Amino acid sequence: MIPRHIAALQSAYRSGQLRITDVVQTQLDRIAEQQPHLHAYISWHADSALKHAALQQQQLETHPNALPPLFGVGISIKDNMDVAGMKTSGGSFSQQHQPAATQDAAAVARLRAAGAIILGKANCHEFAFGGPSFDLPVPPATNPWKAGYFPGGSSSGSGTTVAAELCMASIGTDTAGSIRSPSTNCGLVGLKPTYGAVPLDGVRMLSVSLDHAGPLAHSVEDCERIFTALCPQAVHSAAPNRPIRLGIPTSHWGLKALLQPEVHSMMEGVQQQLQNAGVEIVPVSLPNLETLHTSSALLMMAEVAYVFGPKVRQHFDAYGQIFRGRVLVGENIPARAYLQATQDKLRLTQALAHSLQAVDALLLPGATAVAGPLNQVDT
Repeated sequence: MIPRHIAALQSAYRSGQLRITDVVQTQLDRIAEQQPHLHAYISWHADSALKHAALQQQQLETHPNALPPLFGVGISIKDNMDVAGMKTSGGSFSQQHQPAATQDAAAVARLRAAGAIILGKANCHEFAFGGPSFDLPVPPATNPWKAGYFPGGSSSGSGTTVAAELCMASIGTDTAGSIRSPSTNCGLVGLKPTYGAVPLDGVRMLSVSLDHAGPLAHSVEDCERIFTALCPQAVHSAAPNRPIRLGIPTSHWGLKALLQPEVHSMMEGVQQQLQNAGVEIVPVSLPNLETLHTSSALLMMAEVAYVFGPKVRQHFDAYGQIFRGRVLVGENIPARAYLQATQDKLRLTQALAHSLQAVDALLLPGATAVAGPLNQVDT
């Protein structure tokens, strides 16, 4: 059985209990077996993955004390990021005649340098913007916990590949929740880093002011390890010499929309567990998160339309219905509304930063509702 956490996996490698080549082969076998049901990947490269696994196994046996931090860790990459030798399709028919990438995206190159083994390209909504669509080259990824249910998006395949143990971790992108949503729906840990912390060279940009890249994995520790490889210059602050102060919104968990009973119960339970563990709970007043969400959504729609509008109008049938519909809506956003949204985002971000001054972190739900059927997702 393959451990789900990086430290345990690498310990098994060092002890000889597991071989890197065997683990990667098992993951590739699982991909081939589960792909017809889960649609987790858009493409994978078995020969390349096994070649790198064999080289690392040899290095483990000859130089066991000189191994990189992610050695033997199979990772999937969202298919809006370049991986040398593989096509970057963005989950779209519009890219079917494009050649394979000639070099890795900057983030992928950093992962390779840290020893990660790239297994393949994870499924995603079209260019990380369309919803779960059935008019694309690969059907939407499904939730491995319940067939036919939404795994979250737009990094849908990233969530599915990790939760179904078709890799150890994945790299997704997040513009408006696309790392956090699949992490929530698939029972994982997802990290949307500080804006600009992870380089986006070699990523198909969606929204210049909102795009991020980051890891999805089974634990906070694994996300931290991967983030350190992605952003080696990051400053890791020491834990405070006092109880951690966790901010709890004073009403409705910071949201006007009512949480589903299951989500509300879970949040109350988590809060109690944290209190039992010695965390200090501090009530905080938050700015209007719905307004922040609305402003960010408007910015994203307008910026996506700027990038893709001419392409969609020129090759209309090459894009999925949901994607092209959203792009055309974005083209009709007035400049005045875009500028107002920019100002609102800045004002609300500053207000949120002020709310954080008295606490170390905030506790908020990743979603207002549990995952629903794919064919009922609001697109």
